Amino acid sequence: MGSHAIDEAKRCLNCKKPRCREGCPINTPIPAMIQMFLAGQMTEAAEMVFANNPLSVICSLVCDHEKQCEGN
Repeated sequence: MGSHAIDEAKRCLNCKKPRCREGCPINTPIPAMIQMFLAGQMTEAAEMVFANNPLSVICSLVCDHEKQCEGN
């Protein structure tokens, strides 16, 4: 796993006001997914995101993150 992805995940969990989920138009459980990711529960995290949005891989590529989750 790339160290950048792990560092970014840890930074996100230290956010004082996590409003990323509110900014997501499909209400992806971002903090819960990141916690699972850091705990090594990759399959569980992927299943949770897929259950929330079966097109999550496509959406992650086309989503305007700057105005959605990251913008909040």
